[in-house]
Amino acid sequence: MKEIIWTGDLSVGIELIDQQHKMLIKHLNDLSQSLKSNQGPTKIATTLNFLIDYTDFHFTAEEKHMAANDYPGLETHKKKHEEFKKTLSNMEEDLEEEGATKVLADSIDTLLVKWLFEHIRAVDVAFGNFLKKKGVQIPQEG
Repeated sequence: MKEIIWTGDLSVGIELIDQQHKMLIKHLNDLSQSLKSNQGPTKIATTLNFLIDYTDFHFTAEEKHMAANDYPGLETHKKKHEEFKKTLSNMEEDLEEEGATKVLADSIDTLLVKWLFEHIRAVDVAFGNFLKKKGVQIPQEG
């Protein structure tokens, strides 16, 4: 998998969400690099676990802001988040059972990256537009 580069078309226009998306991309790149350089199951598991935890943190934050702003697409968005978390969980199981395989690396490349880009560009951008129309700004934390 080649390194994922943040581009303007990934911006949802909400500072907090954009910063969290950049962090998710960084950790996807870290995971890919760990797999590519055969850093061993412990490093790969640690990176994947962090990605899982951070994804959960990010999704919770997004859903909190959706609920607080009466976003009409909240339930559909939550279902998409659950699908992604299930995919990550399956990858974690694959890593535990089979180790850092080429199949796992390919799954990260095709499933996670494709899902993340499609999700950000379509679903998250729609939420960002909704917030901007309402005049809501969510500043970056800390």
